[in-house]
Amino acid sequence: MLNHLNSNNHHKEAIVIGAGIVGLTTACRLAEEGYSVTVLEKKSAPAEGTSKANAGQLIYNISAMSSPSFLRSLPKMLLKPALSGVIATGLIHPSKWSWALSFTQQCTSKAWRQNTLELIKMAHRSRDALNEFRSRHEIEFNWRHDGKIYAHETEKDLAAAKQFAEFQRANGGTHTVITKEECFERESALIGTTRKIAGGTYLSDAAIGDCRLFCKNLAELLTSKLGGKIIYDVAAKNMLVNKGNVVGIETSTETLRADIFIVCAGLVSNRLLPKQFTGRKPIAGVKGISLTYPCGSHPPNLSVTDAAGKFVVARLGEKVRVAGYAIFSDNLDVNQMHIDLLATKAKSLMPNAARFEEQPDVWTGLRPQTPDDLPMIGKAGVENLFVNAGHGSNGWILAFGAAEQLLEKINE
Repeated sequence: MLNHLNSNNHHKEAIVIGAGIVGLTTACRLAEEGYSVTVLEKKSAPAEGTSKANAGQLIYNISAMSSPSFLRSLPKMLLKPALSGVIATGLIHPSKWSWALSFTQQCTSKAWRQNTLELIKMAHRSRDALNEFRSRHEIEFNWRHDGKIYAHETEKDLAAAKQFAEFQRANGGTHTVITKEECFERESALIGTTRKIAGGTYLSDAAIGDCRLFCKNLAELLTSKLGGKIIYDVAAKNMLVNKGNVVGIETSTETLRADIFIVCAGLVSNRLLPKQFTGRKPIAGVKGISLTYPCGSHPPNLSVTDAAGKFVVARLGEKVRVAGYAIFSDNLDVNQMHIDLLATKAKSLMPNAARFEEQPDVWTGLRPQTPDDLPMIGKAGVENLFVNAGHGSNGWILAFGAAEQLLEKINE
């Protein structure tokens, strides 16, 4: 919801670090609230990092990664990493032990439920805030509201899906378990699949949109209509703190000053936060991979996730995106074997969805994952420094809800 403009915000300057979906959403909302906003981005364009080529899904009843089922699957992830969509071998490194310990402590049924309910609450708020923002500003991003299917491999998987669907429906979800035949009826691109499908879960309220295109147009909106500016090819180096306030930020080119500073730098956000920030959460990189192809003869209308294979196939405009993997890693190196396996699985799920014979556009990104799946949002240790970071794989889904929550913290 658009807050009443605070006259005290006029002529106040805000610096936002990061021009991904979280940073740009934060910047636009601050500008709407009367701030003079400057965004700092180390790359040469918006959304060139984690926001560039994600799966594009806008699903508002999501769940935390940290769960009892994750722990049960951990031996398989460690022993057969090449066959798993989740590769956790990176957590064996001593530098990751602290994060891994915090994560496992969140893998109880009680913690999973609490964290999931908080994610759902934030996601619902984000959905509403995005819709309101779109009512104020015309912005194109190949948005479609056709729904989604999770395809389940076995009857055992389907039984577990029924329990999960009941939980989600009790908390505002639209999850409906459907038969294999109903999966084919709702998404005919699945006809001819060689993947095992016992049935599926259908989400009527799921949408999809091109996050990078949204960010590009959001950046244009910020600079052309909301009075903000974006400085590209500049790296934030250090916060200059004096007497409990940030008085400036040292960058790779100059020192900049403002009234408030907001860190939306994803994986590297903690480097800019002061040691005295008691709300700091460790952030681990979880690498995702996507392949983007031209549409084939039968592209999907719905977004479809193969739950066993842990990948999704979706159409974004005239392209089809295949996205998968959760690889605990701090580097963007991509293994050709992972690309080949992801392409093979996608083709077996929807043989004619894309022109799989062509070379895809390959993307890798590091999702900023906290142990409890919940981002850091609010004041960050000193009076005029704030953080909005650590959204994991849900940045596109949570961005607008997170921005609203941050605004409340700033205006307290």
